[in-house]
Order: sequence, then structure tokens, then C-alpha cells
Amino acid sequence: MKALVLSIVILLIIFVFIGIHSYIMFTLAESINALCEETLTLASSDRWDSVIENIDRIQKQWDKKRVWASLTISTKNIEEIEISLKQSRAFATLQEKPDFFGEFIMFTMLLDHIPHQEGFSIEEIL
Repeated sequence: MKALVLSIVILLIIFVFIGIHSYIMFTLAESINALCEETLTLASSDRWDSVIENIDRIQKQWDKKRVWASLTISTKNIEEIEISLKQSRAFATLQEKPDFFGEFIMFTMLLDHIPHQEGFSIEEIL
């Protein structure tokens, strides 16, 4: 009987951890996506100083939650996200509008996959 109770407690802890992790990854993606939309609007109007500030804010948010992301997201995906963000910042510094948009849209697409990878969806299960 003690083994059954212990097993149930361990399973409960695992499910709580999974729920917390999914919530953190979902809120990270949502907050960064909001900044990304704002950044794209600023880049369209050639306000590059504000674009760079937003990219720095995105970087800070990512750095705070990177440990959580590395628990379940593959290293390859994390590296792609980080490289894409750094290249976006470099293009924003150079004010290369077409290159910036291409790389930054790639970054936002990589981020859009996080809730699908971390959440509970039929597409990911199948």
C-alpha cells in the first residue's frame, strides 16, 4: 500500500512539473511574440533604434527562460533560435531591411513552434 501511495505522489509531482513547464513555455512564447509584432511594425517604419531595443528585450526574456526551454527542447532548436535572434540584431544594426525581415520572420516562426512542442496537442502526439 505504501508503494502505491508513493507512486501516486511521484506521478502527481511529475504532472505538476509538466504543467508548470508547459505554462512557462507558453507564456514565454506569447510575450516574445507580442514584442516581435511590435518590432516588425517598428522595422517597417525604419525606427531601427527602437527595433534594437526590442530585440534586446526579447534576448533578456529568452535568457531568463532558457534553462526551462533546454529541459525539453532540443539543443539544435535552441541554437537555431539564438542564432536567428543574433543575426536579426546584426541586420537591424546595419539597417538592412530585407535581410532583417527574412531572419526575424524565421525567428518568429521558430518561436511559434514552442507552444506546439511543449503543449498537449493532437498534432504533436500523432
